Amino acid sequence: MKSKKVIALTMTAALSLSALTGCGGKDSQGSSAGNDKSSAEESSSAAKEESPEEGNAEDEPGGAEEENTSDTITFPLAETMTFTAFAGMNGDYTLTDNIAMQKSLVDANINIEFTNVLGADLEEKRNLVLNSGEYPDIFIKSYIDADKYGMQGVIIPLEDLMRQYAPNLTALLDERDGWQYITASDGHVYSFPHVGSQGASNPYFWINQKWMNNLNLKEPTSYEELYDVLKAFKEQDANGNGDPNDEIPLFCNTFCNPLMLMQYQSFPYSAWEKLGIIDGKLAYVPATEEYKEFLAFVTRLYQDGLMDPNSFTQPHEQQAPTGQSGDVLGSFFDAGAFLTVGRDRDEDYIALTPWDDCLQLSPGISKGGAAITDACEHPEVVVAWLDTFYTEEGGRLAWMGVEGETYQYNSDGEWEWILGNGHGDDISTVRASSTIQGAQTHPSVEPEAWSTQMSPSIDPDEAYLGQQARKVWAHGVVPLPNLVFTEEQNAELSVIKTDIDSYITEYMAKVATGETTLEDSWDEYIETLKAMGMDRMFEIYQEVYDAAIAK
Repeated sequence: MKSKKVIALTMTAALSLSALTGCGGKDSQGSSAGNDKSSAEESSSAAKEESPEEGNAEDEPGGAEEENTSDTITFPLAETMTFTAFAGMNGDYTLTDNIAMQKSLVDANINIEFTNVLGADLEEKRNLVLNSGEYPDIFIKSYIDADKYGMQGVIIPLEDLMRQYAPNLTALLDERDGWQYITASDGHVYSFPHVGSQGASNPYFWINQKWMNNLNLKEPTSYEELYDVLKAFKEQDANGNGDPNDEIPLFCNTFCNPLMLMQYQSFPYSAWEKLGIIDGKLAYVPATEEYKEFLAFVTRLYQDGLMDPNSFTQPHEQQAPTGQSGDVLGSFFDAGAFLTVGRDRDEDYIALTPWDDCLQLSPGISKGGAAITDACEHPEVVVAWLDTFYTEEGGRLAWMGVEGETYQYNSDGEWEWILGNGHGDDISTVRASSTIQGAQTHPSVEPEAWSTQMSPSIDPDEAYLGQQARKVWAHGVVPLPNLVFTEEQNAELSVIKTDIDSYITEYMAKVATGETTLEDSWDEYIETLKAMGMDRMFEIYQEVYDAAIAK
């Protein structure tokens, strides 16, 4: 796989990126060509005289910046150039047979010979390929640790190539201050990102609006009001079935434990590192007085019977069977309410509105969508091709497939999936078989049309989730700059953090269940954290945080 045959290097007339929305053939052949940055002038002199066709600049991120590609590489190429790629599959569906991928390759005149791997086998087979030394030109949708292999020289740095050959992605990253989220600790960029909307970093907190209506309650706006609502759920037969004892006001489990309620604190809080910005300073929250007060609240919920008694021991897999056993849940955490209570009752629940505009948002930029190896003889061509997925049209291709084949616009200007057209009889199959999104991180920008023009009729539950999610996002904040750790720091943190995280959860359970009391054990808890390396862990966090905000 490490070698490939270059069929042609000649470049021809430019292709406007707006053509990505047209119908494509089902032949997976395609092509691309380009030139090394060091020899761009010699091998692209003809291309410099070309200019792209006019596209719809209003739909292009950053306007008509794709015209810059005429300085170096234009699509389609006169003849085909072939590359090799290792790719994760969407369930049982490969990128080789994917209509969206086929269209992209045909439009660019690039051929890619894919090695497609099932998700369950992805890590093992990817590592075998990398360790063999006979690896492909491209890793795409493969969860590759591009930074690690980049520092080893297997994956090539991309930042200069992106700035020259990927004007659409460059504009997006510049606009959203996004370079920080894809830059490794050595200062290089080793992978193409997924660029989406800023969304919640943690599962949403869903609360039963139907029950609140039954009891004439308002949506809570503080921890104390939340306590009062949950208490009413428990004591006032909230589901109205005559049995005052079958309601579970708050359902938690070992995955979504009560720590999830920390996202409603009045300061920016990052759940993974458990760091917060309190009074303008970085703090390790589990060692603060604010966290002690939070533990007192959790303890009150548990001991007053407002939390499922198995909240600290039951697996996440128990949540959906409980939620779908009847109208019994007052609140819970999940990515979507329908995942817990089913599609018939998800609209009984609302995502609780954040109280202080501090709910943790992700930046919406995830690295690792695609990476290029040192086996690739013409990485600039791959870079220019991947850049086509960072326009509105390219995003639609990646997320929605081919217009007229997998989706269409209705008379209201909303888009909807096309079912039974040879790509699947249900939405899940169409998405898995005929779009590039799904399963693993992929290189693209989420198109504006995905959420703002989606017809509610195609998937009412997803449309409802989107509406609730956007309500929550409006009250969120990205709490921390991107923290980039060295390999040595990561190795040290992985040992300390794993042990401390486990202890924090264990301590919370002991306090909440009454095995120990908060006041009697708090000082010992802090000393135990210190003995486990908390101070060293926070020292690393502070050092990396200071470096990030200094940039």
